[in-house]
Amino acid sequence: MKISMKTATTKNENYVWTLLIMSTAYIAVGINVQGFMAMLPLVSADFQISGTQAGLYATAFFLSGTLLAISSGRVVDRIGPKKSLVGATVIIASLMFLHTLMPTFTMILSLAFLTGIGFSIITPAINKGVINLVPPNKRAVSIGIAQAGGGIGGILGASLLPFLGDIFGWRKALLVAAVVALLMAIVLAKFYRPKEDNGKKDKKNSVNENTKDFPGSFKEDFKELISNPILIFVCFMGLIFGFTMGNMTIHYTLFLTGDIGLTPALAGFSLSAFMFGGIIGQPTMGYVNDRFFNSNRRLGLFILGITSSMMLLIVGIVVFSGNLRFSSILGISFVFGMFVLAIPGLVFTTIGDIIEDKLIGTATGITLVFIRTGVVIGPPIVGITADLRGDYQTSWIMLALAIFTISIIFLIGTRKYKSQLLGG
Repeated sequence: MKISMKTATTKNENYVWTLLIMSTAYIAVGINVQGFMAMLPLVSADFQISGTQAGLYATAFFLSGTLLAISSGRVVDRIGPKKSLVGATVIIASLMFLHTLMPTFTMILSLAFLTGIGFSIITPAINKGVINLVPPNKRAVSIGIAQAGGGIGGILGASLLPFLGDIFGWRKALLVAAVVALLMAIVLAKFYRPKEDNGKKDKKNSVNENTKDFPGSFKEDFKELISNPILIFVCFMGLIFGFTMGNMTIHYTLFLTGDIGLTPALAGFSLSAFMFGGIIGQPTMGYVNDRFFNSNRRLGLFILGITSSMMLLIVGIVVFSGNLRFSSILGISFVFGMFVLAIPGLVFTTIGDIIEDKLIGTATGITLVFIRTGVVIGPPIVGITADLRGDYQTSWIMLALAIFTISIIFLIGTRKYKSQLLGG
């Protein structure tokens, strides 16, 4: 018995170590991309461009990530998670280094589009790597741990790069971030041991040993995936995350400064609290689903969707009232982040439960199309509504009702698939 317990403990420690190594890819993305976006005021002053022009950077970055999401997932299915993560991180490091050399902002926008390609590879690679490594009853918390690196990197980038940029200039600050990404690529190359590299995967299951586990015709595989009703329902839950994340990133600070009267600094702290809530919430909500919901992905996704809609109502009604202390706004932001930022982890976990291993990358890419579509189209809708109404209250309430409706449709639509959504 003692030997068995020791073996189990060592195995769990190996899981956690590998997950932390994998998360460095997300840390590299967060430091560079979120850090550069946080330095856009410095970049705008350097190139003498408007705020609207500067905002095109995010559009260019996410556009390629959306257009190439399925192709990127296909690449992961073919070359495996390790090569994908190392290659994507090197791409990001190289392109961010090139950012520092560009003489015009137009050229930087071109690089932003290319950088989005590297970013689009990382999520399906992380998802496939975790699913290959971890048993179903531990996947939700494991994906949460791996994805938490994105929040950590984002906070570090948004906090440190503008500070360094003020002192040394944005180009030198971004150079530091690019070097960090390169170091992360070296860490991944040296220390990341996928399951098959550790010899823990039977040869008959290895894509290198048997073509039955290798993705076939793209047309056939794509047709198979989009005809899977469970995957489509799960994709719409991903759309919820895209809508919410896109709007919180773009509009939350504008809402807090314009409607509530917070200073830009306090509004920024509130957004950071939202992001920090995600760092805690991603593994925590995964653990709750694995441990207390017995890996019931259907129930877990529904609860996260409904809770996110309720938090949006709180923002649109309670926070909008302007009668809260700043500490209360920070608390609400933190709790909101805990729930909404946990959605993608459970979405990607569910994909691993319902899709065969050889198509996980491609299926993740399809889901990312839904998520990033929400990120791209959500903010303009909310912004236009806020402009017409003169404040953000109606926008938040409309978004809450939309997310509530999608969650109910998901619950009703997946009733006959309950047994397939029990990941454990």
